[in-house]
Amino acid sequence: MRSSHYLVTASVLAVATALSAGHAAAQTSGANAPALVEEVIVTGSFIAGTPEDAALPVNVIGADDLQKQGSPSTVDLLKSIPAVQGALGESNQFGAGQTTGVGSANLRGLGAARTLVLFNGRRMATSPGSIFVDTNLLPQAAVGRVEVLKDGAAATYGSDAIGGVINFITRRNFNGLELQGGYTYVDGSDGDYSASLTYGFTNERSSLLLSGGYRHRSELPTVERDFAVRSFAENPQGGWSSFGNPGLYLQSANGGITYTSPIADPACNVISGPGGGTASCQFQYIGFNNLVEEEDYWQLYGEFNFDVTDTTTFHAEVLYAGHDVSGEKSSPSYPPNNFPSSALTTKIQGNGYFIPANNPGLQALLATNPGFAPSAATAGLFTSVAWRPIGVDGNDLFGGGGKQDKRRFDAYRVSAGLKGEFEFGGGIGWDASMTYMDNWSSIATPDILVGRLQLALRGLGGANCTGSTPGANGCLWFNPFSSGTSGNAVDGRTNPNFVAGTANSREVLDYIFDEYAYDIRSQLYTADVVFNGRLPIDFGAGQIGWAAGTQYRWSGLERQNADFTNIAVSPCADSSVNPAATCAAQNGPFTFFGALPDYDLDQSVISFFGEMAIPITNSLNATLAVRHEDYGGNVGSTTNPKIALRYQATDWLAFRASAGSTFRAPPTTQISPGSTTNLAFTTAAGGYRAYDTFGNPNLVPEEAITLNLGALFDFGDFRASVDYWSFDFEGPIGNESGSAIVNAIFPNGAAGANNCANPAFATLLSRISFTGACSAAAINRVRINFVNGPDVKTSGLDFSASYRARDVLGGDMNFGADLTYVIEYQVDANTIEGVPVAAARDYVGTMDYLGYGSQPQWKGTFFAEYTRDIHNVRATLRYVDNMIDTRANTATFATNQAGQKIDAFVTTDLAYRVFLPWDTTLSASVINMFDQDPSFARLDLSYDPFTANPYGRHFKLNVTKRF
Repeated sequence: MRSSHYLVTASVLAVATALSAGHAAAQTSGANAPALVEEVIVTGSFIAGTPEDAALPVNVIGADDLQKQGSPSTVDLLKSIPAVQGALGESNQFGAGQTTGVGSANLRGLGAARTLVLFNGRRMATSPGSIFVDTNLLPQAAVGRVEVLKDGAAATYGSDAIGGVINFITRRNFNGLELQGGYTYVDGSDGDYSASLTYGFTNERSSLLLSGGYRHRSELPTVERDFAVRSFAENPQGGWSSFGNPGLYLQSANGGITYTSPIADPACNVISGPGGGTASCQFQYIGFNNLVEEEDYWQLYGEFNFDVTDTTTFHAEVLYAGHDVSGEKSSPSYPPNNFPSSALTTKIQGNGYFIPANNPGLQALLATNPGFAPSAATAGLFTSVAWRPIGVDGNDLFGGGGKQDKRRFDAYRVSAGLKGEFEFGGGIGWDASMTYMDNWSSIATPDILVGRLQLALRGLGGANCTGSTPGANGCLWFNPFSSGTSGNAVDGRTNPNFVAGTANSREVLDYIFDEYAYDIRSQLYTADVVFNGRLPIDFGAGQIGWAAGTQYRWSGLERQNADFTNIAVSPCADSSVNPAATCAAQNGPFTFFGALPDYDLDQSVISFFGEMAIPITNSLNATLAVRHEDYGGNVGSTTNPKIALRYQATDWLAFRASAGSTFRAPPTTQISPGSTTNLAFTTAAGGYRAYDTFGNPNLVPEEAITLNLGALFDFGDFRASVDYWSFDFEGPIGNESGSAIVNAIFPNGAAGANNCANPAFATLLSRISFTGACSAAAINRVRINFVNGPDVKTSGLDFSASYRARDVLGGDMNFGADLTYVIEYQVDANTIEGVPVAAARDYVGTMDYLGYGSQPQWKGTFFAEYTRDIHNVRATLRYVDNMIDTRANTATFATNQAGQKIDAFVTTDLAYRVFLPWDTTLSASVINMFDQDPSFARLDLSYDPFTANPYGRHFKLNVTKRF
């Protein structure tokens, strides 16, 4: 398959070379040939000369405007766009599966995968392990403007452009050397800082742009913000888990044959579950986490343009970018949902870890608490589901805090092409290009190995253990009890049950932990040939413009797993200590994460497209576009048309309208049979459980009908626009809701009646595995599939306005507003395995965590700006409307109503810019100047990371020096 796209590369190069050579020959024969006039091609069209106020709703954000805002990061910029309903980048650990350090864009709240992100008008590879582009890889120092098309654009760009397009375009005609440095002071952290260098050279025939940028973000611990760490009474979902350490154990009532009687460690933090759930040992892990991780970002970019002839230009660009999160903080350990075989426990009892009576930690606990577990002194104990190996005292492998995950991303991208113009046919333009991007990620998450943990509980742990005598000959014990816990690592409380000699050594911790690790590679190759020109047809308002072309697109995705992560190498719970182990349930060797298969997937797409711009009258013009894409295989092909109209009614009033169909093909990972494991908070179970998501080869492309109707007003110093937009989806691709499956089986949460024995729910019940009998507390893993889900219809209004007041106290004032109002986000009823799991609902004004996301009804930005001579001051008000938590009428809020409504998040920024002598620009900003905390939400970090940020008031200083 890969050889075919190299053939396409050669073909495109041959076409481009032939076009260039042919036109060069024409130039030598025509001394008076006209010079090529550069025209602007705006996002959403291939026809040169398309104006920015055309029939399509395109917003342009220039570099000067970004500087006036205080030079926001790419994440901050995207989150500030009202049409973007959810974007992550500050804190992603609890961001519905998104990887920390990765940025996203989500126009219309339709999901980041439905917003097409372009760089200089060309595609980028998706982030490894995701189905969207990582916006944090973009070279911010080289970007000159950002164009946001808030309309479906499959007829122009093909798949993924359902919600719209965001196009980052590099600087043009830049001469000289520019140095930039910035620092952001954030209370509770070491601050963020950035530096960049940009060099540009332009002459009559060529231009060069080089840039390098670096940005560092310091960690912001949760304990530095009062809103983030809350009591169980305030927020039962605020990083609390019923799977704790100290935890619950099972003792034997029949001499060690079975272990069924629960008993709590004497240091257990006993709290009743939400909704009247069973009391358990609650553990708050959120104090070990960060609101913002320590992250490093870097980008190197180079661009070269050269006029081969008077009308033929060569363009090439190279990008290397990456980011590194060397230690994402999380819980000290995860609660096990994978258990050893009886060969390792030496007991018939299943679904737990055996702790023999001679475990020193158990003996120490019995010595200080004689009434604890009377039978344990002879029969030992089994761990219950409501337990984890390491808890309140932190993980000594990582400095006594939470364990630390590693996430490294590296991307390489090269794009090159030739564009020119033929003499014949009225001047036919052509553009032939190729783009290749290679995107790597390395992920390593510490997890405990099942077999090694069980051996260590029996005193047979350690890399140097020989023989079968517990605690001897290099064999080590693991203590799972509070007797080995000196105190609470977060709040400093001491433990009266602590016995120093029983604390777990780093050596035994190093033995039981290993890295759940894998590398993912995402590749994209595109080859494009586009022609454009004018037809000799004129209705009196100008000739018809046209564009036509073809694109070949190849994408590849590989995952290579470490041996313990690889299901082909380590399929069983005992595999870490018995490589030859066989098992029926191949969950892998880790206590929490499931084993993964390697894969090497690819997909090829061939498309043909055409576009016409028809000036019908001097006041009315139309644009017609159509694109056909062929994916082959089960995905098949699709054809998507679009029509756009613009009518200039008066000098100050114009109307625009567009309608079309758009689509998104299923990604290769979602149609392959493999699986991935994600963590999701399961209210009924009282903590995080593993959700295994499987591919579905029967997926078909999702489709949507889009409509935009707008009016443009231009009174000189006052300009405004209002647009009505709608998206009508059929079969949107997504994974089933694991929480919906759990809630259907346990509609009353952990307490009350359930559907475990209801035969109508039998097939749905098979999606859940339990550690024992069917109960909410015994939920082990949940299987979910990728599907074409229920239809979605969303619509709303966009409004923007700007006004310039001249000669105010010797300067000018500018006022602006940009608003989005969502009228509806209607989702049809949903069934899974024939069982209704969700009624039809309008999600406008709701937060549907792990479902349809955050959908505020209003989102807006307002600014007032004063400019005089070298000074500019801008005040910006940002508003995100209140939302209702969709869990409001469920067991989640049965006994605690707090957090059902997430209040509006309103912040005010103040930025000052001054042009100093020596070509120096200084900007200083106060972001969130009134120090507003994000509104309370019943989530892990006690706020919604999709719509707010955790920084509070912070200060930015940027200096730019030109040479």
